[in-house]
Amino acid sequence: MSRIVLIILMTLAFAALTVGPGAVPASAAQFRAFLPDTARDTDPAPSPDGKWVAFQSNRGGSSQIWIVPTAGGAPRKITNDPAKVKGPDGKMLPTRVMTPTWAPDSKSLLYVSTREGNYNVYSIPLEGGTPKALSKADGAQRYPAYSPDGTKIVFPSSRNQPGSLWGFQLFVMDAKGEAVGTKARQLTRSSGSPGHPVWSPDGQWVCYVAKDFDSTRTVNIGGGMQAKQSAMFSSFRVFKIQAGGGREVKLTGVLTDPGQAEDTWPAWSPDGKWIAFGRNVQGKQNLYVLNVVSGQIIPITDFGNAMKPNWSPDGKSLYFTRLNGQDEDIWVVTNLNLATSTRAKR
Repeated sequence: MSRIVLIILMTLAFAALTVGPGAVPASAAQFRAFLPDTARDTDPAPSPDGKWVAFQSNRGGSSQIWIVPTAGGAPRKITNDPAKVKGPDGKMLPTRVMTPTWAPDSKSLLYVSTREGNYNVYSIPLEGGTPKALSKADGAQRYPAYSPDGTKIVFPSSRNQPGSLWGFQLFVMDAKGEAVGTKARQLTRSSGSPGHPVWSPDGQWVCYVAKDFDSTRTVNIGGGMQAKQSAMFSSFRVFKIQAGGGREVKLTGVLTDPGQAEDTWPAWSPDGKWIAFGRNVQGKQNLYVLNVVSGQIIPITDFGNAMKPNWSPDGKSLYFTRLNGQDEDIWVVTNLNLATSTRAKR
């Protein structure tokens, strides 16, 4: 064996050991700040036509929904909700405006606001203007998402238990909204307070997070005390349910519980093969993707403070929020090769 061939073989063997089986070298996946500034920008949502990224920001002095061209350019504010609203006790409170999601035709967005007191779902055109109230109920109506065909909207609501911290269920309403039409249909009947729902690309499933617990199990709650497990003393996991209702199917935390992990913010890839989500393990938040068929979970980041992933419409990139102290910035990871990868590092 020649010396050159031996050196090549040794180099390949070293690469296999350092990169790991099926892993992507550090140069494969590329991370960059999409909106690096001092404003608090979060909740990134790429439009289905690939032209825009919507996000929630305080850059104008109050919480509003903004959009920015994917190719780069100046952000534009599309909501103009009041900066403050009167609370139940009569005191003026900051208005909460958050979680934009797009209509399938990219011509309008859904978002959540407390502009009229309670958290409710609103629709607003891409050009801005007067928002249209779509939900109107007691409690809080949170993260809404259109079905792929644009005919329905799924959202979490605490209307059944308005005063309960863990009283949310998923509901489905007509795209025209329940504020002027038929009331929303309850989808889940879970004790885990499901939230942040997203549709599968074929419209057959709804993916979401919910508290995963067994009320017959005794757990340690700190200070040497024990109690029966409840929503308060359990972790969020990723689940799915058929769009027409049925049995909940747990997708994460099935085999192991990695350090009491907390799973959040699922996003279904456009090809239906992957679900991206955030996972907090002992205070360190990173991005992961789940292979829907095999159940394999692949880490995408390892640098922490990464959350709220959302896929680009071509499925080749993930937009996400990255914390930097009190600041939040929108980042994007490109060149994902999930067919062969088990890890992508920065």
